[in-house]
Amino acid sequence: MTNAMLIVDMQNDFVCTNGTLSVPGAEEDAKRTADFIKKNARNIYHISATLDSHHPIHIANAIFWKDANGNHPSPFTTITAQDIKDGKWQTAFNPQWAVHYVEELEKKGKILTIWTDHCIIGSEGWALYKDIANALIDWEKETSRPYHLEFKGSNWYTEHYSIFKGEVEVPNCPETQLNQNLINILNKFDRIFLLGEASSVCVKNSLNDLNNYAPDLVSKLVILEDCMSPIGPWDINTDAVYQKAVSLGAKIMKSTDVTF
Repeated sequence: MTNAMLIVDMQNDFVCTNGTLSVPGAEEDAKRTADFIKKNARNIYHISATLDSHHPIHIANAIFWKDANGNHPSPFTTITAQDIKDGKWQTAFNPQWAVHYVEELEKKGKILTIWTDHCIIGSEGWALYKDIANALIDWEKETSRPYHLEFKGSNWYTEHYSIFKGEVEVPNCPETQLNQNLINILNKFDRIFLLGEASSVCVKNSLNDLNNYAPDLVSKLVILEDCMSPIGPWDINTDAVYQKAVSLGAKIMKSTDVTF
């Protein structure tokens, strides 16, 4: 059996306790992930690690928006299409698209949230957490196989929680559209371990896209529940996205229970 790993957003801003969007429990998740890689290096044939990769100007960053007095929104402010139409929030960055984007989110039952600046390309917060980076370097040296980095979130005009697809596709911007290449790479393997941060956001959105666009691949997934943590109250055993994956053949396990 050939084994692969998909490690989602194990970056300093999410993993470190002083990260700008720190996920409680993520440092312990990262250590368990690194231990899993080191222990099973010879049985892992491929590793893809994703990197949330933002520019300072981004539709979910405060600098993108101002109120009538020129003030930027506070972190965790939500912005609706009606807010924009009423003049509560405005932007000089492609305002026509901004209204369309928020309307498209709302059609999906979602809402635009302003986050603290995180994973800014080139910053310390953007880098892989040290335990993960060291484990990948050691794995490459031991196996003579290159680990792969997958980037998401660099387009100013859409959020990109899932590694596979932006929240709203931007016309003529292939980086926001379905990442069929990564799906094809992962599909070459018999078993794929899925993990990362946060289980209730970016891992969940990535899994949701696999449920929708690559259900045959989902049957190969082993979701390592002790190598991911949620933001806020959340239960993997009742989450609809995870349970749909289980119905498609995915397994939820602890890393310490995996056998090769």
